[in-house]
Amino acid sequence: MQNIVKNVVEIVKENFPNGIRDDFIDTNKVLRIYRTNHADENISRNFIAEIIRANGIEDGGRFYFISDDNAENIRQFLDEILSANSIAYYAKIHEKHSDFFAAMHIFSPDVLRKILQTIGGNFYFPEFCSARRATRLDYVVAKIFTAAENSLSLDDLQEKLPYVPPEKILAVLSDVKKYLPTSAGKFIPFSRIQFDTDEINDAKKQISRHIEKDGYALPEDYSLASNFALNPELAEKDLRNIIYEKFFAEDFTRRGKKLSGKGDDGRKKSSGVVERIREFIADKNEVAVKDIFALDETLNDKPSVVFYAAYETMIRVDKNFFVKDALINFDVVGVDDALTSFVQGKIISLRGVTSFTGFPPVAGYSWNLFLLESFLRKSSRKYSFHNPAPNSANVGAIYLKSLKFEDYLDVQAAVVVQEKIPLEKSAVEEFLVRQGFRANRIAKVTERIIARAGNLQSVKN
Repeated sequence: MQNIVKNVVEIVKENFPNGIRDDFIDTNKVLRIYRTNHADENISRNFIAEIIRANGIEDGGRFYFISDDNAENIRQFLDEILSANSIAYYAKIHEKHSDFFAAMHIFSPDVLRKILQTIGGNFYFPEFCSARRATRLDYVVAKIFTAAENSLSLDDLQEKLPYVPPEKILAVLSDVKKYLPTSAGKFIPFSRIQFDTDEINDAKKQISRHIEKDGYALPEDYSLASNFALNPELAEKDLRNIIYEKFFAEDFTRRGKKLSGKGDDGRKKSSGVVERIREFIADKNEVAVKDIFALDETLNDKPSVVFYAAYETMIRVDKNFFVKDALINFDVVGVDDALTSFVQGKIISLRGVTSFTGFPPVAGYSWNLFLLESFLRKSSRKYSFHNPAPNSANVGAIYLKSLKFEDYLDVQAAVVVQEKIPLEKSAVEEFLVRQGFRANRIAKVTERIIARAGNLQSVKN
């Protein structure tokens, strides 16, 4: 029996270098050759098919057999690669040495992987191989950064890791808790960022004073100049995000560039305007939008601040009215699920929600874009809403909470890149206004959006 198996395998190796199928045609060819070479032995075509399936390397409906000489050549070749590289992806091995493997009729990385696993001698993982058992790409990348002691570009890392596809390296670098892009297009480990904690503590005091006075603080209200100087390779926006998460998030809530205070329960502290709005609606279940606008004269504050306060304390149910929070009861999970078919992991405009057919009902009210905006601002667990300022034009963007943006300019830049809009003033303005991300065409704003979109494209490329 063993001789029969050995004879069939040898016939396949010699006559089917590009693989063999276990179908009627190929197994009949093997049977004819076998009967010619071994006329005194009688075997069936079905038995030949069983031998092929049991001993071959299957890929794409074909079974591959490799000679002992070729197996030894591959083993030696791979040992040379892994002696100089701690990690090698099958796709890159095959790509860089396609002529070598073509001579052995190995035409795909998957076939190469399966052949290597039968040869043995090293450690084989789903996408890569290594001479070491405990091998992870993120550890290898971290080790390279440690040895370099400075920032590195993707090209720098690719030079150190010639057998790793660039997209795999970028996936490691995309971990924002470990690596950050520099203004020069390189990457720096998070552990190398330096902080001037005295300046940060002073900034926290300045922020608190502005919140006490105005209800919020903007970047120009506090200084982080020393921290920027300590980390010249980082973009200021990225360093601000890091400082917020590491030092400010416990005490302040951020929306765009604005910082607001947090109480002991983690909720935003109410500015004086919010308190006065609450007093205004204390004995009312419903407040007209026109009355909200009229408050800015009484309160001597910016209309946008008054309108923000209204959204914080009430729910807008349509174009003309806000109502008390207690009057609205959202099915949060149901609404988030209904939004999924519209958002689909992308950034969309509020107006991009074109039907409320699948939305769970809200007792006493009908769904519309104003009610949806209030839901997104106050109740959604899955999605965020952002716009230039509270408005009655249903202007704004919806996106997953996992996406983080510095401000609404960044949101608009990201959607311009997402939709592959040409970075020309007329094209960008027409798209943003027509789709409902902006209400007006403002040249200076468009220029800033185009600049940021260009930066995003350069990082992606």
